[in-house]
Amino acid sequence: MSITLCRLLGPDSRTLMVAMDHLPLPGRGIRMPEPRKILRAAAAGGADAVLLRHGLAAREAGALGRMGLVLSVARDAVDSGEEAVRLGLRLGADAIKCEAFSGAQGPNYLSRLTSLSAACERWSMPLMGEMIPEGFGASEAHTVENIAAAGRLGSDLGCTLLKVPFAGDAHSFAEVIALAEVPVVILGGAGGDGRDRALLATVAQALEAGAAGAAGAAGAAIGRNVWAHDHPERMTGALVKMIHEGATVENAAAELTRTSVSINR
Repeated sequence: MSITLCRLLGPDSRTLMVAMDHLPLPGRGIRMPEPRKILRAAAAGGADAVLLRHGLAAREAGALGRMGLVLSVARDAVDSGEEAVRLGLRLGADAIKCEAFSGAQGPNYLSRLTSLSAACERWSMPLMGEMIPEGFGASEAHTVENIAAAGRLGSDLGCTLLKVPFAGDAHSFAEVIALAEVPVVILGGAGGDGRDRALLATVAQALEAGAAGAAGAAGAAIGRNVWAHDHPERMTGALVKMIHEGATVENAAAELTRTSVSINR
């Protein structure tokens, strides 16, 4: 494992990343309040890394603490990828992340990923591919078979980490992990009331799916289920308990009612 990957994955080769690279376009989605406060909460809760766009990464570098930085870059940029990697190096990023919509009509996202992968290889920069079959809005295409195919495509194009939707159950999702041959993190999906336990249960299934794999399920990259949570530090701590300490869903959920977070790491 490279030094930079060691900053993203714990000694157990697992990770909790907090995804704060959400772009709140006018009229679409919710805006992230007080990002500095959320970054500090994620660090206090024990997150391993955070996904950020370059503006926020530059402004709030001091709030990262010991968390690793994954720089999220545009999926539809027309540059060769070289500038994105150079920007990441200037910001001290530990990896670059780019989305790719396999099977989608329109822009050639896979061409962008390929050129970015080549640039990352030249600079020994790890690349996380967020591989989404046909795009975020095509939930009907997010089957185990399609996710497995998209993940393998990402690893074959040079991604050293994958971020994918979860589908099926622990047994069927094991196919995604086995085919990927690189560490896999699951994305968290949309936030909302009553989602806490469902999210923890999904993470538990993903970890179970990868328990026997060579690369394994490396954990999760969770966005608004952390940063839009009433208590982002507690939610971060609950996920860390599951991913790194093997807590059950019930024990992790209990962390959400604590007034302080205790991480044994």
